[in-house]
Amino acid sequence: MAEFDENDLINGDYENTTTDGDNPNYTAIRDRIRVNKKERYEVIYFCNAFVNGYEVPKTKASFQNVEKLIRLPQASGIVMRDELNKFVAQNWNKGLV
Repeated sequence: MAEFDENDLINGDYENTTTDGDNPNYTAIRDRIRVNKKERYEVIYFCNAFVNGYEVPKTKASFQNVEKLIRLPQASGIVMRDELNKFVAQNWNKGLV
């Protein structure tokens, strides 16, 4: 199982804080269905979960590809985890360098 961390992210503009009532070590129902693409730990969790859950190479490049895709303008309004997973899967080859 691939596990990448903040050192593997491409972008460094994420918030390192949690929102009120949010805990990076606890995943509540809301956290399981929504993704805050501004919070570092949520982006790391989402990227790792995608790489581990889909048939893609378990590499740093794949982790970074997920990060690139969720930051595309077309994904800006997608916050639901299931929809974001679908978007990344459907656009997998668009994020590759």
